[in-house]
Order: sequence, then C-alpha cells, then structure tokens
Amino acid sequence: MSPSPEAVKGQIARELVRVHEDSYGETAYNVEVALHETFVAVVMDLELTPAEVTLIGSGYSDSVKESRETYQAAIGDTYIAIVERATGRRVTSFASRSVIEGDRPWAMELFRLEGRANDR
Repeated sequence: MSPSPEAVKGQIARELVRVHEDSYGETAYNVEVALHETFVAVVMDLELTPAEVTLIGSGYSDSVKESRETYQAAIGDTYIAIVERATGRRVTSFASRSVIEGDRPWAMELFRLEGRANDR
C-alpha cells in the first residue's frame, strides 16, 4: 500500500528541514509541500544565520542570495534523494531560489519528476 499524499508531504518537509538545519545551523519553518503530477514544489521560510544578517545589514543581500543558491545546488543531490525516496519516483531536475528581500526570507525548491505517477 502506498503512503498517502499527506504522509509523503510530511516526510519531504521533515527531511528537508533536517538537512537545512544540519547545513546552515538555522531552521526553516512554515514548510509547504505541493505534490503535482510532474513536479514537487516546496516553499519554506528561512531563519538567516547571524553572519547573513550582518551581511544584509551592510548592503550585501545579493551575496547572501548567491551564496545560498550556490550551496543549494551543491547539496541538490541530497534534496533529490529525499524527494525520490518519499515519492518513489525519479527526479530529473532540481531548481532552488532564495528570496532574501523583504521582512521574511524564504526559499523555493522545485523538483521535476520523471513520467507520470500512473506510468510507474
């Protein structure tokens, strides 16, 4: 019996937050996972590190954004493995975007899935 969509979303959210905390030393919260036929989208609010807050306060927001997106690409295989394990489907590509501007920094992770769920 396959896990329910809610169980899959919960597993993805928990594991991505754990990796995020291990990687950045800060948490992500308000994690929303959307399962679609051909992709999985994750949106999460970010807790910035003290160093990132200092950089942003000194006018280096672009450096923080670029650093986060580069790091997300570097650990992309870990994120991909989480989604593949939870969904039982192969991820063909991954994209990450960090939004640092505004009063609440957030990130979007997008995973393109191979085939369709009923093509398995």
